[in-house]
Amino acid sequence: MIKISDNLNIYFPLKMVPRSQQLAGLEFLKKSILSNNKYFLLNLSTGVGKSFLTIMFANWYKNFINELKLDILTNSKVLQNQYIKDFPFIKNFKGKQNYFCQKHSVDCASGKEICKILKTPCETCPYDRAKTAWQSSQIGLTNFHLFGTLAVHQKQILKNRGANVLIVDECHDLESVFSDQLSSTLSARSLKKCGFNLKEIDDYDTKYISKIKTLEKYLEFLDRKLIPDLKRKYDFFEQTIITSDLKKKKEYSLFIQKIENKLFSYEHLFKSHKEDPNNIVLDIVKNKDKMYSGYQLVTNHVWVYEYIEKFIFSKYDHVIFMSASILNKDMFCYINGLDKNITTYFEIPTPFLKKNRKIFYLKVGKMSFKNKEETFLKQVPWIKEILKKYKNEKGIIHTTNYEITEWIKENIQDERLLFHETEDRHDILEQHLHSTKPTVLVSPSMISGISLDDDLARFQILVKTPFPNISSAKIKARQKTNPNWYTWKACTDILQAYGRGVRSETDFCDFYILDSNFSDLLKYNSHMFPKYFLDAIKTLKI
Repeated sequence: MIKISDNLNIYFPLKMVPRSQQLAGLEFLKKSILSNNKYFLLNLSTGVGKSFLTIMFANWYKNFINELKLDILTNSKVLQNQYIKDFPFIKNFKGKQNYFCQKHSVDCASGKEICKILKTPCETCPYDRAKTAWQSSQIGLTNFHLFGTLAVHQKQILKNRGANVLIVDECHDLESVFSDQLSSTLSARSLKKCGFNLKEIDDYDTKYISKIKTLEKYLEFLDRKLIPDLKRKYDFFEQTIITSDLKKKKEYSLFIQKIENKLFSYEHLFKSHKEDPNNIVLDIVKNKDKMYSGYQLVTNHVWVYEYIEKFIFSKYDHVIFMSASILNKDMFCYINGLDKNITTYFEIPTPFLKKNRKIFYLKVGKMSFKNKEETFLKQVPWIKEILKKYKNEKGIIHTTNYEITEWIKENIQDERLLFHETEDRHDILEQHLHSTKPTVLVSPSMISGISLDDDLARFQILVKTPFPNISSAKIKARQKTNPNWYTWKACTDILQAYGRGVRSETDFCDFYILDSNFSDLLKYNSHMFPKYFLDAIKTLKI
């Protein structure tokens, strides 16, 4: 064990000396802070070692300021686990559902609800222990979802922690996650999770949901009908849970949690609409869930930069952003509400050899809305050929949406392919990670946040250029107010997908792009991609 600073009680295993990239990153942070900047953008490719750099910075900052309380945020619990594995002295904090309540044999989210209603507090709550340790720690770690909830709904917890430095790892995802947390969805599935029965759900769809055409009508319906009904449901479950058996206690506690979340989201919706009605949009979409008919009503903020700065960034003296796909300082500052005058930007290229991270571009056809079905059928033989070429290797197929995922399931019969729904995404990923067979993930949602080291992925296929869904009212509004965001987002997601498969200097993985729309992205936006990515592209004749 090596001690980095004699003035700090921070230790960690050091298997090699700091890399030149990490030293360069630390030097950039030093100069930026000494120049009185607040926000620091580090565009660091995979392999630079962001977590190690984080600890190097923590040691320097402690000596410089003589006071350090550091928050680290990641975009997934998987990355949280990796941090703790590398640096066990960091205090880790997750949501209540990740801790087990022995008193009631449920997770702590349900256990907390049961204890609150029964007025019998749990004296040995593992969630409370983790929260207390995190609040008092010098270096604390949590994830975007939990932190967003604390920032908006439980401000006192963050205030009590009183951290002065924030490091946002995989920061390209923070604004998107925070935006999703401020959205609200009304659907048959969401009503069922709040304890409504099928008859009630059908009545809601027939009498109300299917007739709503505007945001104003939706808000009126919420105020007049749904919110009062949710409160009545809440009161019923709260009263009934006291005399219920254990199975019902678990079920009712889940209903209560979902109702509380719904009421929180609607409270914020009304407040936001009052403050800026032009920043709220409503999407009305046909329910694609096979179990239910009817419609989904989804409200979104067009931009959340005012909220993310107000609830999160304003609480810190310094904020450090790290990702392989920040790409553009001006765009990143815009969507996150950062003052460019006190923001600095630094980019470090990949240390990986080009031969280990090849990109093969096949212009099979355009996956645009009008041509996507025809183009996909042309892609099928190429996907089969790639699967055959890597028949003994694991890999991943990035579909970007569930529609294409279903097309692959219908048109490519291969027992190696692993498909998932939203609910079992983590379970299917775990199956892939631990299987001894050459399995292949087929996913619309594993472009970022997962690590497919070494034999976990020797090839990747990008079926469709991941442009945001233009049918969304939110995406249309964003395009209108900041047209460059649309292509920046696509470039960001491609770069993230590219980074899933090569995770170290000895790792290697081939990356295939099959959508000809990639040509337009390169023609007009090649300046957004880092040079190391462009240099790796080889266009194949078909």
